[in-house]
Amino acid sequence: MSKIQIILSVLGAGVAFINYTVYLCISRRNALPIAPVALACIVLPVLFCIFFGKTAAAHFPRVYEALKWIYISIGLIYSLSFIAFSSYLMAPVNEVDKADVFIVFGCKTYGYSPSYALEKRLEKAYELLSKNPDSVAVLSGGQGDDETVSEAGSMRKYLTDKGIPEDRLIIEDRSTSTITNIKNSMELIRQNGYDGKKISAVSNDFHVKRILKQAEQLGYDFSVSPARMPIGFRLLQNLTREYMVWVRNMFTGTWEVK
Repeated sequence: MSKIQIILSVLGAGVAFINYTVYLCISRRNALPIAPVALACIVLPVLFCIFFGKTAAAHFPRVYEALKWIYISIGLIYSLSFIAFSSYLMAPVNEVDKADVFIVFGCKTYGYSPSYALEKRLEKAYELLSKNPDSVAVLSGGQGDDETVSEAGSMRKYLTDKGIPEDRLIIEDRSTSTITNIKNSMELIRQNGYDGKKISAVSNDFHVKRILKQAEQLGYDFSVSPARMPIGFRLLQNLTREYMVWVRNMFTGTWEVK
């Protein structure tokens, strides 16, 4: 096995291990510093393979070969399944731009400064509310342990600063996951007399497939209005997170990851 093959296999399996550690095991509480994990899972094994690979292969050939193929298999399975799953997530959906009620799903906010993903959702929400002057929006998102204000409160400030009247915004600030976003928002929609109205969910394009799946499991039927994320590192980061949420559901049967 050449050095480049060793490096590639270690990188593939190392990235998989990092993602499983951060997103599967500790969910959103990803305060674990990424740099030390990357150092432990990728940099150190690569250096070991470069400087001691031949020695390890010579002295422990069976163990070395077994570990090599296990590592390569992990990297290949992860990489191929991630590519396939990302293609599914980003495949077009039947989207709408007209509805009576838009549910805007919360995301990380830094005080009243929305994260990049949340800002994209809010841009889409503003566009839809401007096009539909008689519609209202449910702003759904609680306050995480690492947030100083609720996501719903941050969204309200963004939209009112843009000129959307506050009486068109219904605040749902108790949710801590996508599935509770749906449950709590639908309850508020019922309480405010919007039963039977046309409803659409507003979130990032990588997120809407999960919303539709969870809504179906809860017995709700509504449309989606996805906010497009440009191709780049942020999209890759969020696709990785979505992948792990779906994997977690596959093995545990629960969606309770924000």
